[in-house]
Amino acid sequence: MSRSGDMAGRPAERAPYGWAALAAALAVGVSSTALAQTQPVAAPSTPAAQSESVLLEADELIDDPQARTITALGDVQVRYQGRTMRADRLVYDLNTGSIRAMGDVQIALEDGSVTYAEEIEADEAMNVGAARELRARLGDSSTLAARQALRHGEGESELRNVIYTSCPICETGDRPPTWSLRARRAVQDRQSRTISYQGAVLEVVGVPILYIPYIAHPDPTIERASGFLPPNIGRNRRLGTFYEQPYYWAISPSQDLTASLRLHGNVNPLARLDYRKRFWSGEMSLETTFTQEQLFDQDGDRFGDEVFRYSAFGAGRFEVNDYWDWGFGIERAYDDQYLRRYDIDGAGERHGPYIGQELRLLSQLYAVGQNANSYSSVTAISFQGLREQDTSNLLPLILPFAETEHVMADPLLNGQLRLQANTAVLSRDDNPNTAAFEGSTGRLSVSASWRKDAIFGPGMVFSPFAQARADAYQIETSEDEYETFTRGLGLGGAEISWPFMRPGERFDLIVEPVVMAAYATDDPTVPLNINEDSLAFELDDSNLFRPNATPNYDLWEPGGRLSAGVRAIARARTGESASLIFGRRWRDEQAPGFTPENNLDGRDTDWVAASQVDLGRHFGAEARIRLENETFDIQRINIRVRAAMGRFTGNVRYFSIDEALQVDPSDPNEELTAALGVDLARGWRMQASLTRDLDSDINLRQDIRAIYEDDCTFLEISYTRRETRLGALGPDEGLQIRIGLRSLGVFGGS
Repeated sequence: MSRSGDMAGRPAERAPYGWAALAAALAVGVSSTALAQTQPVAAPSTPAAQSESVLLEADELIDDPQARTITALGDVQVRYQGRTMRADRLVYDLNTGSIRAMGDVQIALEDGSVTYAEEIEADEAMNVGAARELRARLGDSSTLAARQALRHGEGESELRNVIYTSCPICETGDRPPTWSLRARRAVQDRQSRTISYQGAVLEVVGVPILYIPYIAHPDPTIERASGFLPPNIGRNRRLGTFYEQPYYWAISPSQDLTASLRLHGNVNPLARLDYRKRFWSGEMSLETTFTQEQLFDQDGDRFGDEVFRYSAFGAGRFEVNDYWDWGFGIERAYDDQYLRRYDIDGAGERHGPYIGQELRLLSQLYAVGQNANSYSSVTAISFQGLREQDTSNLLPLILPFAETEHVMADPLLNGQLRLQANTAVLSRDDNPNTAAFEGSTGRLSVSASWRKDAIFGPGMVFSPFAQARADAYQIETSEDEYETFTRGLGLGGAEISWPFMRPGERFDLIVEPVVMAAYATDDPTVPLNINEDSLAFELDDSNLFRPNATPNYDLWEPGGRLSAGVRAIARARTGESASLIFGRRWRDEQAPGFTPENNLDGRDTDWVAASQVDLGRHFGAEARIRLENETFDIQRINIRVRAAMGRFTGNVRYFSIDEALQVDPSDPNEELTAALGVDLARGWRMQASLTRDLDSDINLRQDIRAIYEDDCTFLEISYTRRETRLGALGPDEGLQIRIGLRSLGVFGGS
């Protein structure tokens, strides 16, 4: 036996073929850890791979030429291709090409994963590897342990008596993790890129609760792989107990499809397809559901004909060039009650630049362009009403709605000039049976607006403005009979404000009186009563100081008007703030087309006010109020309050409107929404919420939830009840349980 000498502190670097086997020891740990997180690594078998050097450091290196072994002792470190192995002792057998690392073996990979073992063994070609008492830390918190790990050639790795959890491990060992998955055997197949478990048991706080004879899932090294997803399970009054099983199909790196079938206790199954695809210029998604079923009421009792019913929601957006994008949005349902009947989401969500409502679906095809100084868009829109009183042929097709705007800085008297063009074409089916004829209309508008802000005197801000606009209309006055006319409109005026600021040690206070005065030309088309785009608006704090209070084009505010009010804000050094705006508007004449609902029907408007208080996490409130101009009676009020104290959090919203001001008499005129949450011990919390129609004295919705949550687990038990009636669907209630285990998925819903 010969000894190479003491090598403490001095690295030994060698490149012969035999030393490539040191990389095999690293790869054994890689193959074991690949069962949970990392990419499998192939053995260096080519000359290029064989020539890559391995860095070995040890306190002592012993070379035995008779036994043909090399032994490294004491703080052994092996580095190869960014991976590092540490051990107390390492023996390399030149006869068999095998490596054995013993004593506190650690393998660290580039992604931060660390594997621990008492002993690791591998051959030179890495076709067979073994590890004893394996432990692996995966990412920040996941942990894997196994009595034994084996590598069966290039295609398969095996763990025996394995346990896995993504929960933090108690260092003292006196408390088990919140959940863990134990299995008698786990096998990773690199050919199919799957991991299968035999004899798996799910334990919660150390107690077995679910036995699974066999389960398989994609290799975690795969970002996307086809397979079954966790099911969605629940119960409600209409559908009965339901079970939904989704299947995910990774069609290609740029597209996937999720298909699911939901089985109901009371009615026929419902199928769902969710398709997504990415392109080089954008992306699209499409969500569809369909079933063959009759109508049914809140108890699941069926009636009527059995027909094919469906829903479709989709969106897509694609880049054309640096300025233009184009896209589409789809929202459609078979009938008014389909979405609520099957508890399908999608209504009221964003599927394009324009957002629909829960009871009014909106499909659109659009193109949008934007840069620092201009904005352009063109959109075709179709509507579907889900209210019982909606008449389909009165809901128009907008073909198209287009606008462009360009802002020019300092073009005139150091002000800002805004050039705009807008067009809208509304197409309706002929409806001679309706009480009032509503035909197709078309409008083209071009306008120029100018404004300048100047400071003068003792800090006063003077802002003159002017606007000129020309409109051209074509209106269907009777079936296939059209009338064309034009109008010219203009206004001018100024806004003056005088902010007063009082800085303080703890907070700053700013009080700003504001006056806006303007005069506008009359509308020559008043007798035709044109109003397609300004049916639902109101003078409030948001448009109190606008020269023309109407939000769009068809309705015009003529004559002189004066708005006066005050704005105030207090802002503390520690971040808290409070603000207030209060004022009203006077006009020199009444104008047709304005109503009490929009607060512009008379010469004097009601008082409007808005306030906001933000005291950080513990308290916040905001309110918007409309007060009668003489008696100060409340005409409309909307208040939101949130608070947190100790273990308790809550928020309340109260809304009330005078019955005479309701646009839709079927809507509640007094409503209260409240939510309360309380944190209980060790991750448990309770939540309850209620939305009540105080006018009709019914609960629109109520929820009670018990929730447990920690670093690796989520459990929710929820009960929901609605007492509203929509057609044949009356009160409804449901119960659902959701369980989320980090890295394994959510069972019972998304």
